[in-house]
Amino acid sequence: MSDGSEKKKENDTPKAEAETEALTPEESVSLLTNIPGVGPKTAEKLAESGYDTIKKVSEADKEALAAAVTGLSEAKADAVIGEAFDLQEKIDSGEIDLSAKAKSKRKKAPEPEPDKHVLPALEEITRAEERKNLVTGYDLDKAAIGVTIGPKWMTKYEKARIIGARSLQIAMGAPIMIDVKTAPMSRYGFAELELKSGLLPMTVRRSLPTGEFIDVPLTLLLKHSRLE
Repeated sequence: MSDGSEKKKENDTPKAEAETEALTPEESVSLLTNIPGVGPKTAEKLAESGYDTIKKVSEADKEALAAAVTGLSEAKADAVIGEAFDLQEKIDSGEIDLSAKAKSKRKKAPEPEPDKHVLPALEEITRAEERKNLVTGYDLDKAAIGVTIGPKWMTKYEKARIIGARSLQIAMGAPIMIDVKTAPMSRYGFAELELKSGLLPMTVRRSLPTGEFIDVPLTLLLKHSRLE
């Protein structure tokens, strides 16, 4: 009687207890994936079919296992049973301990906290912008002559518009203000020579995207422009 109880105590090792302990479905799947050739999907199918431990798989019949698990052929079932049998032997001998792996759960890595930026007060931003808005001598010179938008000379685009508008006036019968004998014989030539002579009583309107605009006399722009 005592010999039988001693043998029973020797067989009740912690590994055997871990193998027979009730495992959650997730733990069973994690445990079965230790069998070489068994992935997570196959492990789920094995656990759903009742083969939720390595020992059950190692003791299974290949025909019964193939019939219970969809997509598992008898050849594959035989290979899985062989691998499970070898793994179970290593567990029983103490060479491998999977009890900790079966119970361990992967902990989700903590998400990093977003970076916190302290914004300066609005008054400090305004003062900084005021310091950056430097007024150059060129800006002062433009302000002195009354040109606050754009350069103080006439741009090539403004020149093209003026010549185009004046040539249209000439084509519609406007009187020519220069000696036509010394000018190129075309309305564009007349308009360009009138522009260079400073005889056109025109203003140039310059506007900003904000809607602000100024009207600059053409004579003022001609003083600071080089016309070829």
